[in-house]
Amino acid sequence: MNRKEILEHAKPEDRIVIARVLDKIQSAIKFAGVEVTDIYDPHRQKLLSQVLALESGISFIWAGGYEEAERRRAVVCPDYMEAGTQDDGLGLLSIMGNCRFRDLTHRDFLGAILSLGIKREKIGDILVYEGGSQVIADRDMLEYIAGNLTKVNRLGVEANIVPLEQLKLPEEQVKEVFATVSSLRLDAVTAAGFGISRSKMADEIKAEKVRVNWVAVSDCASPVQEGDRISIRGRGRMKIDRVKGETKKGRIALIIKRYA
Repeated sequence: MNRKEILEHAKPEDRIVIARVLDKIQSAIKFAGVEVTDIYDPHRQKLLSQVLALESGISFIWAGGYEEAERRRAVVCPDYMEAGTQDDGLGLLSIMGNCRFRDLTHRDFLGAILSLGIKREKIGDILVYEGGSQVIADRDMLEYIAGNLTKVNRLGVEANIVPLEQLKLPEEQVKEVFATVSSLRLDAVTAAGFGISRSKMADEIKAEKVRVNWVAVSDCASPVQEGDRISIRGRGRMKIDRVKGETKKGRIALIIKRYA
């Protein structure tokens, strides 16, 4: 693996993250041990998986505390070890407060944690419930957060470290949408998925409210494909579950899953 060549070909905004992962790879090989990276969104996971796959002497997995986790970290070890059996260094916080008269959001909890000086890369998924939330995070951060987090959006809360086995996964409401579109353009597919006009969707795309696979996209004509996950600020998210092919009228039939 040519470190210099990898970094030269990387986008400037990705070089620091890639360099840190390359350091983890070298350390795992040199000291025959287990290394864990920071916690990243799916876009960065995809990028870093390509980097990790370049080294034939290691084994790695992505871990986020549960199977469907969005934010994950890589567990890296020499290839004669099994990455899936190693400690991923993640833990769980329970944050509870009297939220009956105020709806706290994911952003509220994340903002309160980051205000403590915690880096985003140390925090995994935040699952919000009535009355509080559960937060997956780097285990080394848990005591500090639990000891210092007393308010979320001016509401008094109590944060406690709990076993990861106590993680409660929310039940997601999924609506299956069958649609036909003239092309697999972003504006056409998202308009069909969210049931709004194509012109209105174009305005939201141009306003950079739309993310495809967790990357902001502002080009209405950007192509999408089966398996892509799309989120729109203020509307929710959807997945292109299946592209069924052309109809007799030459349109493209889709099955879209929209998440509440």
